[in-house]
Amino acid sequence: MESVKYHGVALGGKIYSLRMAKRMSQEQLAAVLSISPAAISKWERNLSKPSIEMLWTLADFFECSIDELVGRTLIQVDKVGTYDEKKLRLAVIGDDLLKCSEISRLEGLLAMESYVPELKSGSKFLAFAIPYIMNLFMKQAEMDVAFGFLENYVTTLPKEEQQEGKMVAAVLRKIFSGESPVILQELIASYIGIDYREKNGTMSEMLKYSRQEILNQYNDKKMYSDNTNLLEEFIHVGDFEIQSILRNMDNLTLTTALVGASGDVAKAFMANLSDRLLYLIHEDMKQWTGTEEEILTAQKKVLELGSFCLEYNKE
Repeated sequence: MESVKYHGVALGGKIYSLRMAKRMSQEQLAAVLSISPAAISKWERNLSKPSIEMLWTLADFFECSIDELVGRTLIQVDKVGTYDEKKLRLAVIGDDLLKCSEISRLEGLLAMESYVPELKSGSKFLAFAIPYIMNLFMKQAEMDVAFGFLENYVTTLPKEEQQEGKMVAAVLRKIFSGESPVILQELIASYIGIDYREKNGTMSEMLKYSRQEILNQYNDKKMYSDNTNLLEEFIHVGDFEIQSILRNMDNLTLTTALVGASGDVAKAFMANLSDRLLYLIHEDMKQWTGTEEEILTAQKKVLELGSFCLEYNKE
């Protein structure tokens, strides 16, 4: 029987990768799906394929789309360890708010409106909030009243945007009351998390580089030493398999492991990260200080997580 493939990637390999990433046996996955282990085995060996109903079930269980499962689209990883795309977006919005504060202190509150077209984050709510509050102040609304209205708008935002709205409303209120930049930074960090506390004020600077410009910086990267070559086989592993590894890895392990790897390995992993996560891991790698022993420990963890990829590629 001809192997079931999409864009050159066997569906069986994808199911195998996802199962192994969850540290599950064929028997355990079969029990979850209420089918026989033999069926799982046939899928993974490309001797048969799941029904469309079972593809939905597999996609739900592995928390991916059917397109991702069958390889029709490349879904870049937007979370590694404690870093994730939603929080990185808040960090960029935080940079915009700090810039608004700087402008208001130098040129007055009215000058903030001129910065709206230049917002780096693309936050629609921030772009709405600044002129909205200005307009209410022009109508001589009291601060508590104006921001009370703005906070009402926050409650109407989609659930996934409400944290952004709450942060924007709270920080703008402090800007209008003349709060110091130091306190604003602490307030922004409190909405994002401990791991982002030191990133405030830097995300916009990092975003001035394109994805390709960052990846190109690794073209000539050498291994840390001859001993830190444990990941070189991953050059031949596909994007889907690398994404399966990344979803189960913490950011410190990834950073430390890639510091010791060749440029080709670093690019293979980093090319599968979302834009903002790529910038953050890149920055962490630039600032990394450690030992060869730490690199080897991290690379061994990656090998453990990715052993299923290397095993499958040999089959």
